Amino acid sequence: MAFRLIFFLFLPGILAAQQKKVAFTFDDLPAVHGETAGMQYVTRNLVSRLKTGRIPATGFVNEGKLYTGGTLDSARVTMLEEWLRNDFQLGNHTYSHVYIDQTGIEQYQQDIIKGEQITRPLTAKYGQELKYFRHPQLRTGPTEEYRRALNTFLAEKKYITAPVTMDNDEYIFANIYARAKKQGNTALMQAIAGEYIAYMDSMTTYYEDLTWRFFSRHIPQTLLLHANELNADYLDEIIALFRKRDYAFVSLEEALTDPAYRLPE
Repeated sequence: MAFRLIFFLFLPGILAAQQKKVAFTFDDLPAVHGETAGMQYVTRNLVSRLKTGRIPATGFVNEGKLYTGGTLDSARVTMLEEWLRNDFQLGNHTYSHVYIDQTGIEQYQQDIIKGEQITRPLTAKYGQELKYFRHPQLRTGPTEEYRRALNTFLAEKKYITAPVTMDNDEYIFANIYARAKKQGNTALMQAIAGEYIAYMDSMTTYYEDLTWRFFSRHIPQTLLLHANELNADYLDEIIALFRKRDYAFVSLEEALTDPAYRLPE
């Protein structure tokens, strides 16, 4: 009985001593929505805030967003270079953010190939390798046969799947924030942002608890965010949220070395 009592008395201290880690990832580069000027605003702010905070990050590109009226927009390609110049990584998120449950396997594979035509040589230019792939909507296949075929294709292309352990519905806040910003409604923007930060705090608690129930330990988390105006304006607050919760910021590559990521889906 004494042994058990001592063990449980010291258990909270043991748990608290374990280092929490998180890898920041951003989907839908160069930006979720907007004209070229708006995308430049999002890119500039995200990169600047990440660099100032010394936060490693990986951005996942939809190359279809690099075109304006069917023509490649050099200004949007330059946005990707801004990430690379500042030592952030880029990954493939398909060309058109394809919906896997509405797309045949061959068409899906072609969308992946089409989504690396600009990003692959661009990453090579900056001494990087295009090696990460993230499924749009995090959907890996409507059937087991489809999933196996896609995984085989990704392996042949030498892609590493970039999973997510901290998912969220941040896009809902982002959409109404963008609408309020377009209307110039500053008070509403601030209210939405405040709710967003509180929501992300609660979601972090949720995924921490889920991790403990499943692994009985901390694992390096992979956080999903999007390249949008809300995060461009309030990324500092998101970073501060994780700092307050005693997280260390790591690269996606480091996070994926944890044995948890080698478990079956």
